[in-house]
Amino acid sequence: MIPWYVRSFGRDYLDLYSHRDEAEAQADVEAIINLIAPTKDESLLDLGCGAGRHLLALHNAGFRRIVGLDLSDELLQVAAERLAEAGADGIELVNADMGHIPYTEYFATVLSLFTSFGYFERDEENAAVFAAVSASMRAGGQFLLDTLNRAWVMAHLVTEEEQKVAGRHLQIERRLTPDGRRVEKTIRVLKLGNHEKTYHESVRLYTPSEIETVLKAEGFTNIRRYGSLEGELHRPESLRLILVAEKGGARASKA
Repeated sequence: MIPWYVRSFGRDYLDLYSHRDEAEAQADVEAIINLIAPTKDESLLDLGCGAGRHLLALHNAGFRRIVGLDLSDELLQVAAERLAEAGADGIELVNADMGHIPYTEYFATVLSLFTSFGYFERDEENAAVFAAVSASMRAGGQFLLDTLNRAWVMAHLVTEEEQKVAGRHLQIERRLTPDGRRVEKTIRVLKLGNHEKTYHESVRLYTPSEIETVLKAEGFTNIRRYGSLEGELHRPESLRLILVAEKGGARASKA
C-alpha cells in the first residue's frame, strides 16, 4: 500500500495549505535566526522542504549553502520553479527519504519545520530520522525540530469542520487513535457537492520527553524546549513544540 505521505504531498497539497505562504516562511526564518543564530556561511539543510517556501526565505536572509530535501518529486519541481523565478541560485534540491539523508558530517544546521516528523507507523522508523540527521551533521551543529504539541492537540482537537480553500469545498475530519499515539486527518475535496478526492494524514503524537529521549540516544545534547519559534516557554497549552539540540562532540572545522 502506498504510504499516506506519498499520496498526499503533491501539487494539490499546495492549494489545501495555501495559507502557509511565503510571508509566514519569512517570519519563521527571522524567528529561527533570533532563536539559534545559525551561521549564514555554513551548510544548512531544510529537511522536508516541500515546495521551497522556507528555502527562499533562507536565501533572502543571506544563507548561501542551503540544501532542501524532500520525498515528493512534484513539490521539489515547484520549489525549483519558485527559486528560479526569484533568482535564488545555488540551492541544492535533493529527492530522498528523510530517513536516508545522503550526506555525512556535512551540515552545521538542520531544520525540520511545520510538522515534518512522526509520519512513519513504527517508532523505530521515526527514530531512524534522528539517526540520519545526526549522521549528516558536523559535531557541534544545531538541529531544530518544529512539531505538534501533543497536549494541545489532545485538548483542542476539532473533530469535524468544513472549509473553502482555493475555490474548493473541504470536509475535514480529525481523530485520535484509540491509544492516543497518533492524530489522523481526512480531507475530502468536493466539487459541485460530489466527492472528488480524499487525502489522509497520520502523525505520531510524541510527548516532549519521548522525543528528547530519542534525540539523546542518537547523540544529541544540550536539548532546549520551546513553545514557539519565538522562543516562548513551552507549556501544555503551547500550540507547537520546538526542540533545539546540539550534535555531540567538539565542533569540527568548516567543510
